[in-house]
Amino acid sequence: MAILDNNIVNVALPYMMAAFGGTVDQIEWVVTAYMIAFAISMPMTSWLREVFGLKKVFIISMVLFGFGSALCGMAWDKDSLIVFRIIQAFGGGALLPTGLTFVSETFPAEERGLAMGIWSIGAMVAPSIGPFVGGYLVDEVSWRAIFYINLPVGVVATLAAFFVLPPARVLGPARRFDLIGFLSFSIFLAFLLIALAQGQREGWDSDYIISCFSFSLLGLVAFTASAFRVKNPLIDVRVFANQIFLMANIVNFVRAMAIFGSLFLLPLFLQNVLDYKALRTGIVLAPMAISVGIVSPFSGLISDRIGPRIPIFLGTVLVTLSLYLYKDLSLDSDYWFLFWPQIIRGAGFGLINAPLISVALNSVRREQGAVASSLLMVIIHVGGAFGVALLGAILERRQFFHYAHYLQQINHAFSPPVYRAQLAMQDLLLKSGQAPAEVLGKGKTLLALWVQRQAAVGSFADAFVFTGLVMAIGIIPALLIRNTRFPGQIKSVGVSD
Repeated sequence: MAILDNNIVNVALPYMMAAFGGTVDQIEWVVTAYMIAFAISMPMTSWLREVFGLKKVFIISMVLFGFGSALCGMAWDKDSLIVFRIIQAFGGGALLPTGLTFVSETFPAEERGLAMGIWSIGAMVAPSIGPFVGGYLVDEVSWRAIFYINLPVGVVATLAAFFVLPPARVLGPARRFDLIGFLSFSIFLAFLLIALAQGQREGWDSDYIISCFSFSLLGLVAFTASAFRVKNPLIDVRVFANQIFLMANIVNFVRAMAIFGSLFLLPLFLQNVLDYKALRTGIVLAPMAISVGIVSPFSGLISDRIGPRIPIFLGTVLVTLSLYLYKDLSLDSDYWFLFWPQIIRGAGFGLINAPLISVALNSVRREQGAVASSLLMVIIHVGGAFGVALLGAILERRQFFHYAHYLQQINHAFSPPVYRAQLAMQDLLLKSGQAPAEVLGKGKTLLALWVQRQAAVGSFADAFVFTGLVMAIGIIPALLIRNTRFPGQIKSVGVSD
């Protein structure tokens, strides 16, 4: 539910604008504020765990997420909605690394792959069904229902956590809170995510976006300097000195770009170019979610038996192939053309998820597990934002390129392809009952609209190929991940701490 709320709101933004008024720039902060607060809250979980214990942090996070969801459903204006989304995000952001830490510490290293495979089903299915669920609730119920749907799930999960999870043990005094590290890391993430979210609209070379990137860089420099000077930093960046953890997170970053990039591109193509409705778009996206759900547990089991390298490598290759197959997108693309790459992509992500998370957490010491979980989630979040921002820029530039290319061809009015296209348009208009005197002028207008749509199709095809090339970068670090058995890991670890 925490991941679902990252993208379920997008389809409801026009309805929120109608309810509260305001501009697009103002209402988009409903998404941007959640994204920032969500990312900022993740690194705090390791310190909160030392203060309250893992069980209490999980329950408090769930309650805060549910409380924020209820407030969002009752929001009376856009400003109150943005504030309530921040409350919701602080709970949701802490849920992810806390839940991941629970799973990793419940199972010994040799069984962690299967456990992570089951855990990752929800994490992967949520982004796929977000537009579909959001569209259905908005159309059939109300935009407020996308928040209220979290409440019954939150109540059940909170009660289950209260009765099922063992009580927390006191591990000793918590380390001193690294305020400088937290503030500098928050500045780094906040301004980076603002720049990535608004760069396309504001202009990447605008003073506003350049200032955001500059503040983000300053925050990163301050955080890095603080991390090496403080005795107990909020995030121990030295964990990246571990080669396996570093390679796993490089794959993690490009995987996030591919996941959120493809889930940004395909619904946009279906709804804006092919005029699909939300329900039909959800049907097209469903095969990937189903494929992920089937493959993920098996990939975890395979990883436990033969090591993570082979499933991660094969998954990276399959995702790359599935994205490349969309190079032939057209206005005539049918369901089956869209279906098989979705199945392949889902299988690829399913092969990657569990082994990747498992090997990353197995490669660090037990006391670093909470920090490692937080970093995995933060990198996914930043990678996804980076992928969407980059692909938005590519779509705009490639559409302009293709449009200019088609216009150049149309200028050669007597070239065979253009001549045949004009005759086809005129014949179509005559069959629709248009007056012969108006056919020539309307035919040119229809041809111009067709060119515009073809340029859009070409830009989406290019963006998918580019995403595939980015994913292919992950092949090298995937091969560099060693199939280490991690004998130093504790074989059976309880979650009571």
